[in-house]
Amino acid sequence: MFTNISWAEYLGGAAIVSGIYYCFIGIRYYTGDLKNLLSGKVKKQVPPVLPTGHVTTKEPERTTPNESYEKADDDDEFAEVEHLIGRLNTIIADASKRNADKQEFKTYLHLVLAEYPNVKKSPLRSSVNELIVSECEKYGAVTLTENEVDLLWDAD
Repeated sequence: MFTNISWAEYLGGAAIVSGIYYCFIGIRYYTGDLKNLLSGKVKKQVPPVLPTGHVTTKEPERTTPNESYEKADDDDEFAEVEHLIGRLNTIIADASKRNADKQEFKTYLHLVLAEYPNVKKSPLRSSVNELIVSECEKYGAVTLTENEVDLLWDAD
């Protein structure tokens, strides 16, 4: 029974059924929108897409100057934390491959953490500490506790 139908006939039939289905949905649920679009009253507005893949909104958010500075600071802080996380993942993976000793690893980790003084004062610091401990456990390079990592931020 099914051997008498070719792929071309099957795809043609599927296209016709899909077209009928989508016409039904359009008429049933989007009649007003379709009328306005076809009459030319409303032009289809597609928001521009930024190169990073984020879509902009039509109206910018209304904020006071202080709020916009705080948001910019938060964005910078998150970007800095993301950069730090990337470096930490690389460092910990490298240390596990090289079988670095604990003191050497802690010294290098302290030097890297010292490059991020804003994260040191940030509320995200504890999350970074947890990440370091979990990544160390994951790779089995060097086992550190959260207290040891916390001390690395302040060590001089």
